[in-house]
Amino acid sequence: MSLILYEAPLSSNAQKVRFLFAELELAYESREVAMFGIGTRDPEYLAINPFGLIPTLIDNEWILHESNTILRYIAETKGGEELYPRSPKLRAAVDRMLDVLGCTFRPRVAPLERRRIANFPHGTRDADDERKLEANVRLALDGVEVILADPSAGGFATGPFSIADCAWAPTLRRLQDMEVDLSMYPKLFAWAEHVLARPAWHRAKGPDLESRPWME
Repeated sequence: MSLILYEAPLSSNAQKVRFLFAELELAYESREVAMFGIGTRDPEYLAINPFGLIPTLIDNEWILHESNTILRYIAETKGGEELYPRSPKLRAAVDRMLDVLGCTFRPRVAPLERRRIANFPHGTRDADDERKLEANVRLALDGVEVILADPSAGGFATGPFSIADCAWAPTLRRLQDMEVDLSMYPKLFAWAEHVLARPAWHRAKGPDLESRPWME
């Protein structure tokens, strides 16, 4: 099989790639990587990914890291061109959502996830600290609400369904799992409902989150 994905079931970065595979109905071989903390020191895996993170894609012996880069590559080369438009403005809108997720939103939401989902550190949950963490997340949510496309444009992040929606789906799911109230964000609320209802997401999302050592 030409496509091999090194992954872990609960990794949000692996889930986004599996979502795109499911949308495109691509066959691939899944190889699970045991993760401890945010990476692995397994020598065999480090030989293909020197950062020890997941996922890693191998396409006919060509190795690629970084989940959003993998999304772009798969869309461009495996029949998903409509999910990563070539028009500079439309493509920039998709890229912006990918960059906002990785550079702005994930750094703000991860500490709250560690508290509420991963039971980290060691189950301690200080109420004042959690309020501060959620306030930080809400600042990011305010920004996402502003830049999301109007639902009448297609119902997804930038209008039509794209790799931006694949990238965001695991985080939207975690917001629900953390019981973050999205009702004050009408565009974001509708977007989350729309994305997480897609059949391909249900095939790709993996097991429900449980309290366990943290993984990205």
